[in-house]
Amino acid sequence: MEWLTKMNEALAYIEENLEGTIDYRTAAQLACSSLTRFQRMFTFLTDMTLGEYVRCRKMALAARELRDSDVKIIDLAAKYGYDSPEAFSRAFRAFHGMAPSAARKSGAIKDYPPISLKVTIQEGDTMLGEKPLVRMEELSRCRAVAFTVKCREPETQAWNLMREWAVKNLNDYEARRYIGYAPGGHHPDGPQEAPHEYCAMMLLHGDEGKGEYFLGAQAVDVPEGLFLVGDVVLNEYCGDGTIDIGLSMKNSSRTVYECMVNMGGYEMDFDGRAYLEEHIFQRQWFTSEHPERILPEYKFWLPIKKTNP
Repeated sequence: MEWLTKMNEALAYIEENLEGTIDYRTAAQLACSSLTRFQRMFTFLTDMTLGEYVRCRKMALAARELRDSDVKIIDLAAKYGYDSPEAFSRAFRAFHGMAPSAARKSGAIKDYPPISLKVTIQEGDTMLGEKPLVRMEELSRCRAVAFTVKCREPETQAWNLMREWAVKNLNDYEARRYIGYAPGGHHPDGPQEAPHEYCAMMLLHGDEGKGEYFLGAQAVDVPEGLFLVGDVVLNEYCGDGTIDIGLSMKNSSRTVYECMVNMGGYEMDFDGRAYLEEHIFQRQWFTSEHPERILPEYKFWLPIKKTNP
């Protein structure tokens, strides 16, 4: 995965400059990314901010040097970029749970090894360290409530219909599972302004899907098949500063595709199928007067099939 190689090159640059000046823009350039996108991707992959990681690495190195040499605290503070020994001591205590002088005396320091991003395959899931990067999921004989709209912006209208219906008819609407897709593709006929069809679905449980309708809403069959599912990183922006969901979805789909290629034994399957978009809504999205201001989390579902042996 080229993107993973580039991220590791950026991490190597940070490691080489912990005792000097770290230029985050240079790190982002090594990762072939903007600074904002690099910081967001780092947090997504590691569950911590870039600044937190750098502080942890500096404190680990400083403590080792403190334990193994006679270096003065004032010199360590300057070496690792702190304006004063007091600021360094506060950061040291926050990380190690004791003052530098106590750590030197006891030798009981906390280690924090450098991060190296590596993808492995574990029980069918693609793992980045201990974190699932993608997972496989198969849909078979599932039913769902569906609201289908065809217009210039059908996604917004379809999900608004779903939200209104769910709040009116369900008590557990925030715990349900929501999936959407464009049967003919997003903007299949050319420009973005062209009308297209979009379907917003809420998966049903057991007997809920037996009839043609459920609580007044149409019930339909959910698209079947095997999917590779991965998180969507919302790190692309429109000119007005709002998040570009479409472009973020597109970029994240490449990561899911690369995971499939590295897994081996599978290929994309768009024969009569479409990719799906899972929406994970907060309760506030259902109850707010301005739901458009509350972005859900997204997962990208890539339709796949096993290759012939």
